Amino acid sequence: MSTGPEPPSLGLSNLRRIAVVGFLALLVLVAPVAGILAWEPVDEGNVKVVKKWGATTGTVFEPGAHFVNPVSQSTSSLSVRPQSYTMSAQQNEGQQTGDDAIRVLTEDGLRTDIDVTVRYRVDASKAVDFYRKYRTLDTAEERLIRPSIRSILRTEAGRLPVTEIYTGEGQTRLKLAAEQELGEQFANDGLILEAVQIRNVELPAEYAKAVEQKEITEQRRQQKQSELEVEKLEAERKKIEAQGEADANRIVSESLTNEVLAQQYIQRLDETDTVYIPVGGDGYPQFVRNLESGSSGGSSSSSGSNSQSTRSGQSDGNDTATADS
Repeated sequence: MSTGPEPPSLGLSNLRRIAVVGFLALLVLVAPVAGILAWEPVDEGNVKVVKKWGATTGTVFEPGAHFVNPVSQSTSSLSVRPQSYTMSAQQNEGQQTGDDAIRVLTEDGLRTDIDVTVRYRVDASKAVDFYRKYRTLDTAEERLIRPSIRSILRTEAGRLPVTEIYTGEGQTRLKLAAEQELGEQFANDGLILEAVQIRNVELPAEYAKAVEQKEITEQRRQQKQSELEVEKLEAERKKIEAQGEADANRIVSESLTNEVLAQQYIQRLDETDTVYIPVGGDGYPQFVRNLESGSSGGSSSSSGSNSQSTRSGQSDGNDTATADS
């Protein structure tokens, strides 16, 4: 019984050739994938903390393209853009739902709610320190920002009376105290504090009503005072006006003699077609009688002397006539 030819046996050289070909084929397939994994882009506004076998290396990738060893190295991205953390009584206005305002007690024991916003960002040069302590921004907000701002505002508000805490000066004092203490804490944890904003101070309802009533009373007082000032000025104006009229009347009265009045009357006769002439009981024009009465003083004296002299002459004649007879 005959059999077919036996298959050729694989020699050592053939095995090596096959192994080399397989390795090259694998390399061709894996190289693009490895290249993609080694490519590490960083977007603008972010940095990436480089880790090796899970531990931070102290290296930070700035925005741009970088290469890493995909086997042993990995990265964690952090935003360095400005962030804000808000605690407010308004619904859905801050990070927490519902009323999240900071409740404080003033120096005189009254409860006050404060709305606040903390603006901050990660310091790119200290991103490794921040990552080692907090890993994420959410963790930093819960462990650092939230408890710190509550503690600071409660302490500072306890030094202010309620009459001052809601004023601009009081809110500025809260703001400066928070910025100073938070700034120091942030610097140690890889954060930069940009600002603390005191957005609102909500006073107790009963005190707010009292303040409102006091303000209304003050406005009414100022209004009454303004009205009184106006009345005083008006009275002064009328007094000055009356004094002026009195002085003017006095001057006119002193200047209006009978002759002047008669002269003005005569001048007016030429300006009208209808003339009214006041007459006395004897039918004599009154203004002429006034003129005569005004000059009667001077004429009476002369008439009296003439009469006296006439009488004297007559007496002498009579006496003479009597003597001759």
